[in-house]
Amino acid sequence: MQQISYSQTTEINLFDGKSLDGWVIENNGQFSVESGVLKLNKGTGWLRSKETFKNFTLYIKFRFLEKEANSGIFVRTAATSTTLETGWPNNGYQVQCKDIITGEAPLGGMIPYGAPPFKHHTDLNALAKAYNPTKQWNIFEITCIDEDLTVILNGIKITDASSILLPSGHIGIQGELGKLEFEKIYITELP
Repeated sequence: MQQISYSQTTEINLFDGKSLDGWVIENNGQFSVESGVLKLNKGTGWLRSKETFKNFTLYIKFRFLEKEANSGIFVRTAATSTTLETGWPNNGYQVQCKDIITGEAPLGGMIPYGAPPFKHHTDLNALAKAYNPTKQWNIFEITCIDEDLTVILNGIKITDASSILLPSGHIGIQGELGKLEFEKIYITELP
């Protein structure tokens, strides 16, 4: 993995706590802002950043309001969506944001959405240590540098991925099952 010179980084706040400025709601996603919190009320579609990003660390604070609530964080994702009822992106990568820490698609695991094949591994033991249960806040740090991606949950690395071939794209939040809240969404652009 490439060495990073942090003196060359730029931090961008993606959520101002007051509005959805800088975002586009795609395919009837059920997103709103209330009392400084971005709320997701089930549904379909997704919330897409207006800007695209290449190499970065995304910081996103979230909590599940219902057991087994299910969303996802899209990275390096095209603005295009499927024609299916879900209306999710059809060319990008998803970091699973589901209140499940076992199985094939646990919290912090990777799912392709029309993106080229890639390699990934989620450490379920590390995930069990890092996870804060339903209604408690969690923090993802998702870093993409060239073809490598890592996911840190609450300070513990849980997922490594390689062969991430899409060089840049939007950040997004998926609407799916259950209610979630998000705070403090910002990105550090890396060289």
